[in-house]
Amino acid sequence: MPKRIAILGASGSVGSALAAHILRAKLLEPADQLLLVGRGVLATERKLLGIRTDLIDAFDDERVRIEVVSDVCEVEADIVVVAAGVTASYATQTRRDLGVANRGIFEHLAEQCIPRLAQALFIVVSNPVELAVKIFSLAIDRRRVIGMGAQQDSLRFARAIATDLGVSRHDVRATVLGEHGAGMIPLWRSVELMADDPEAVERLTGLCARSAEAPLELRVAALRSEVRQLLSENRISESYALTNRALPDVRIFVEPEITVRSLHSTPNATANATLQCIAAALANDRRRVHGQVELRGEVLGLNGVCGIPLSIAKNGWQAESLNWLNCDETRALKKSTQSIEQFVSETLTMASSV
Repeated sequence: MPKRIAILGASGSVGSALAAHILRAKLLEPADQLLLVGRGVLATERKLLGIRTDLIDAFDDERVRIEVVSDVCEVEADIVVVAAGVTASYATQTRRDLGVANRGIFEHLAEQCIPRLAQALFIVVSNPVELAVKIFSLAIDRRRVIGMGAQQDSLRFARAIATDLGVSRHDVRATVLGEHGAGMIPLWRSVELMADDPEAVERLTGLCARSAEAPLELRVAALRSEVRQLLSENRISESYALTNRALPDVRIFVEPEITVRSLHSTPNATANATLQCIAAALANDRRRVHGQVELRGEVLGLNGVCGIPLSIAKNGWQAESLNWLNCDETRALKKSTQSIEQFVSETLTMASSV
């Protein structure tokens, strides 16, 4: 049976990048469909028609059916990627700003999609990802809703480590739990080297030892303060250079801020992380990915939206056990989950009163 992947927000930078990543990865076969979904506005539909033609020119060898769907209420798909909404700007500089701006959009999309797509898998890209996951999880089977933020954060952590070790990210596995934001929890104890490289193992041991010399929060705050001063002076190159000298667990907090300052988003990194979630769902081979999901006691008794390791199939996610966490890591994860729930609750209340 042909596969159908729909991208809500396909006219945006992340959505259009994701469409190209999906086609380049050859996840879809002839007669499968990639749906570029608009929002019922003529200007958006015109842009999507141009994007469609460009994608066909680039990738028509695979004979995937690329279609424009003018409005979300007309979508029929097996996997739905939610990439619609307001992105970071001077008007929406904080997660709360984004939450208030996007809450209505998320609720509208859920209302339009759920009656028609109750059996679809929803992969949330839009930020705040935890807010969107909560809203969609209230409208549909929560096991069919996954936020890709934790996968992106875990890939960033693995890449930062690989860079410092002088190896490929392909040879590093790493896990970041919790929030897609300030409440991230990068786990040094999760890091695995897949290649037999004694020198890299020794360097990794050194990185872990250095990371234990001072609390992560203090190291992040110090780097962020210096970087923001440089950014206020528009010294982008120097900001990146300073960040690159920091340890990997600190870099993943600060480096995206620099990129967003330049691009207002991280389109290719976000698309790549989303692609890996889609590939895992289509493969159905229980490979590990990471995602924000609505937990109800399955993992360490946690209740609420939280980023965890999981496996994905087209019929939903399955959480991995985190019983191997130590007391400090478990405490940090519970704190992050509570913070996320407070943020979601406050944002929903604030948006209701506006």
